[in-house]
Formats: sequence, structure tokens, C-alpha cells
Amino acid sequence: MSDSQKPKCDCTNLLTVLGGLGAILIFALILFVAYLPNRPAPVDAQVNADRQAKADEIRGQGIAKLGNLESAMEATVSEYQK
Repeated sequence: MSDSQKPKCDCTNLLTVLGGLGAILIFALILFVAYLPNRPAPVDAQVNADRQAKADEIRGQGIAKLGNLESAMEATVSEYQK
């Protein structure tokens, strides 16, 4: 092939990359428009909320017990220092 018959621009690789990127972007757009706004609420949302409330209550009780234990340790130390 002579120089005059060679294509001026070898754009096949660029078109392939742009086509693949375009396909991914179209898929993401379809996902965003069709699925994400219509996502159902989680089935176990109430169960998770109940578990979180119970965990917070238990955590609070533990912190209170640690505070009482610290007071008892301070009282014991002050008794031994007399």
C-alpha cells in the first residue's frame, strides 16, 4: 500500500474505547432513572430500629455501671489512705 492510500486517521481504537464508555454510561443512566428512585424500603427496617434502641439502652446501662464501679474504687482507695 502506498502512502497515498493509507487512511489519514486510525480512529478504530478511539471509537472502540468511546463506544465502550458510552455503553457503560447508558447502563448507569438506566440504573439511575429506573431502579434507584423506585427502590423498596428494607423489609427489616423496624427490626433494625428496635435492635439499635435496645443496644443504646444496654450501652447506657453499662456506662452507668462503670460510673458506679469507679465511685466504689475511689471510695475504697480513700478508705485505705486514712
